[in-house]
Amino acid sequence: MSRRPYLRQSLDLRLSQRLALTPSLLQKIELLQLNKLELQEMLNNELIENPLLEEIPEAEIPRDLLLADTGMPDEIVPREIQSSKERDSFDEIDFRYFFDEYLNTGYRNREVEDIERPGFETFLSQAPSLEEHLNWQLGLIEIHPEIARVAAEIIGNLNEDGYLGLSLEELSEVCGCGMTEAEEALRVVQDMDPIGIGARNLRECLLLQLASLEMKDSLAWKIIEEHPGLLEGRKFKEIASATGSYFDEVLRAVESIKGLIPKPGLKHGNQKATYVQPEVVITRVDDEFVILLNDDGMPQLRVNEGYRALLKNKDIDGEARDYLKEKFRSAGDLLRSVSQRKQTIYKVCVCIVNRQKEFLEKGPTHLRPMMIKDVAGELGVHSSTISRVVTNKYVDTPQGVMELRKFFTMGVENESGEDMSIVQVKLKIRKLIEEENKKKPYSDNQLGQLLRRDNVFITRRTVAKYREQMQIAGSRDRKSGYLV
Repeated sequence: MSRRPYLRQSLDLRLSQRLALTPSLLQKIELLQLNKLELQEMLNNELIENPLLEEIPEAEIPRDLLLADTGMPDEIVPREIQSSKERDSFDEIDFRYFFDEYLNTGYRNREVEDIERPGFETFLSQAPSLEEHLNWQLGLIEIHPEIARVAAEIIGNLNEDGYLGLSLEELSEVCGCGMTEAEEALRVVQDMDPIGIGARNLRECLLLQLASLEMKDSLAWKIIEEHPGLLEGRKFKEIASATGSYFDEVLRAVESIKGLIPKPGLKHGNQKATYVQPEVVITRVDDEFVILLNDDGMPQLRVNEGYRALLKNKDIDGEARDYLKEKFRSAGDLLRSVSQRKQTIYKVCVCIVNRQKEFLEKGPTHLRPMMIKDVAGELGVHSSTISRVVTNKYVDTPQGVMELRKFFTMGVENESGEDMSIVQVKLKIRKLIEEENKKKPYSDNQLGQLLRRDNVFITRRTVAKYREQMQIAGSRDRKSGYLV
């Protein structure tokens, strides 16, 4: 008979290191991943919420705020948020009176007319997205919960055009359901508005719209279902011969097909323009590239002198002092985080300029391979930090405004052992296609052979992948004059 081990409690001391995500560190991470417009909005909100912060007048803003000292002295007030020593009119104001009145929660005999007005939020409206529109319809349909679950998964996998990128086999595997449930759920989605939604290709999308118009027996249906290649090539005489129809009937059927919507999802898509502001400007001065941080429109903040003087007043009560200290620490953390964000972006741009001088001088064909981990190793930071820096941030270069992430591409090694960026390979493929004989376009295999002459060794499948990423059709479709 085995005896159970004896359990007892004991004290044990251990030394270990671990990273604690303090509020200050979380704030630095949050600021680092904001773009210029988002940071501007965030600073304006902080300016409203923190009464100790004020915006520096434009005449007092130093020319170089990039590498400001961000060290903290023993006192609570950071050096970088101390304002100029010149006395201004704020020193003559009795802030103590106003501040004590602000914190005092006692009764005051004041006649204040409280008028309830609707908030501005009630006037805001936003058109529902495609997913919201379909989920709203799904909630109105009485179907089995399992079918509803699969239908919701289908809705979540639709692209912005309204097409389903998954096959039914992949859908059943993802949802853990049978093919019967997947097919029924797909029919539920395809019966929703807009008509044609949930199709797996253009042919199915158009047929769904014709079916809703009760045109299953029409010539237009027959053309799309049986002769999509002839329709794409605009070979109307061959369509008339294949369907046994008159040429005028084919033309009328084609006109009805032109009235269909090839991308039904765009009706509820976000078609608003996306506005970007470059974080950094890289310009050429003489023979050197200069990096300038773009602070146009960005509020430059500091701590109000009056509140700072109030903190030194020994007569202020404890509640007010605690409130002031808390707001001072919040302001100090914010300004340090903003300054560190600038420095990190600047250092990343220095690495980009050092590695991509040929691109800045000569254009996209000279973009060199560069990995995020390489820059992270050079700066001594984690790769996730660099990833946050380059995401959704733009830079104004001699080659135009572009996202920082576009500088980071993988490379293809040529015969001499030199790396060539994927962007360069794609440009070579595009150039070959533009210069090809339009009557005899190159196949993907032929493109691969031509690239080998330029010491670019990639497979036929890789050529096809890059071609599709550039939205260039295959050789057969290019011969007909159509792109993807």
